[in-house]
Amino acid sequence: MPHADLPPLNDREYRKLLLTLTLNSQQLDLLVAITDDRNLQDQLITAYEADLRDQGIAPLRARLDPKRPSLRATLEELVAQTPALQAGEPAVVTVLNAGELLGVRLSDEKSEQEKFFFSLQWTREALRNFAFPIVLWLPDAVATRLAQQAPDFWSWRGGVFEFLAEVRVPEQGGMVPVPTREVGTEAAGSLMAIEDLQQQIAQLEQTAPESPLLITLYNNLGKAYSDKYNYQQALELHEKALALAETKTDPAEQAKSLRNLGDALRDCGRPFQATDYYQQALSKYRELGARKDEEKTLNRLGLAFEDLGQYPQAIEHYQQSLIIAKEISEHRGEEASLSNLGNVYFLLSQYQQAIEYHQQSLVIAREIGDRLGEAASLANLGSAYLSLGQYQQAIKYYQQALVIARENGGHLTNANFLGNLGAAYGLQGQYQQAIEYHQQSLAIAREIGDRRAEATSILNLGKGFAKVGQKLDARQAYKAARALFQDMGLREEVEKCVAALYDLGLIVVVEPYQAPVLDDPQHE
Repeated sequence: MPHADLPPLNDREYRKLLLTLTLNSQQLDLLVAITDDRNLQDQLITAYEADLRDQGIAPLRARLDPKRPSLRATLEELVAQTPALQAGEPAVVTVLNAGELLGVRLSDEKSEQEKFFFSLQWTREALRNFAFPIVLWLPDAVATRLAQQAPDFWSWRGGVFEFLAEVRVPEQGGMVPVPTREVGTEAAGSLMAIEDLQQQIAQLEQTAPESPLLITLYNNLGKAYSDKYNYQQALELHEKALALAETKTDPAEQAKSLRNLGDALRDCGRPFQATDYYQQALSKYRELGARKDEEKTLNRLGLAFEDLGQYPQAIEHYQQSLIIAKEISEHRGEEASLSNLGNVYFLLSQYQQAIEYHQQSLVIAREIGDRLGEAASLANLGSAYLSLGQYQQAIKYYQQALVIARENGGHLTNANFLGNLGAAYGLQGQYQQAIEYHQQSLAIAREIGDRRAEATSILNLGKGFAKVGQKLDARQAYKAARALFQDMGLREEVEKCVAALYDLGLIVVVEPYQAPVLDDPQHE
């Protein structure tokens, strides 16, 4: 990857990493590289391996075995198979697969990740036999746990290099349309107010602390907190529900709580950890023969893999979900799987394929009378046509989606579709009209109290202001959006705001000078 293709912060980290590897190519040095973006990780590894080859240093790769997650054993096996390492020639070893060890212990048995951390804690002396630098790639969640659970190993590291997920923004207009992702396999249903749920839980905890009803109440309250972006509270409640379900030996409620934990983790930007909970839930649903819940959970796993940028895995899970939905005549699940397949092909820039899936999803939504699902499919078609540069066709679909959402009380979808319309006009260079749509989107987001939609609308407004030369307004908007995203713990969105502020900082912004009034007594 040419250095010019990297954002400044990542470029600086890359240069530091490459320099460290070059200087220490014939001695042991343990380096930790952190990123949650799998595509970025692959690009960076390919880049430094090419740079190392140019300097006569052999780049090698080793993969941790999930069944035997030992760093020492992995490296010993590599050395045994590589004459260049045995001869002490300059080399660098990149260690992969640590991100797959995201097991979370929910029983007395140690997870594969815990076994890995335990082995690392006693690895320091054993690694001294290796005369080459080691680059251990980790997602942020694993790196945090590594520092906590293997402090001796962590203290021995030679350096930590953190790479932020790349923010990809089209050149035209600078506003990114976000496809509406519709899971669609659960009845919407309005959750009880948080206060009511809290009261019911408090009463039951006092009078019947072992009541199975508490499992349902904990899960419902957890979902209510997730809707308010209070993810820590949500996670704690879903964990309480899971613990109680385990004491009751209720596998159905265990599976439900596991899936809810996955939802909360994915919502707060931790899809690596979410996949583990989803997979555990999936296993339980399969044991129970609960086909409908199996289909739902496969869709959730697909969404998590999509968030990770692992699109082939996402497609595989969506297709499995689609097969089951057809077999059991679960039309909402079929609609959702088709919609999600359309979205992942959209992200792969295979827009014609995306259009085909969204058209199929649209047909089913209309057949079953799912009006909001119909609006979502129309909006997704709009995004695909927008990416093909067919702006008028995109606007037509967005406007149709907006009409349906307004007729059916879809307030959040109203905000999203208005934002999409703003993006469409922005990509055409009609920035003032784009700003007007984003302002409407912001008004609805604030009216319904949706902070994430509010922050997204403010961020888009900032981009519009930047395009029309209102740099001070743009800066204010970016900072306001960043503050909201930080408060919700949405790190990737914070990074987008930071990147926008950085780009804005490349342009000199001068505060307007207010000339003094001659007859003002303060200036006499």
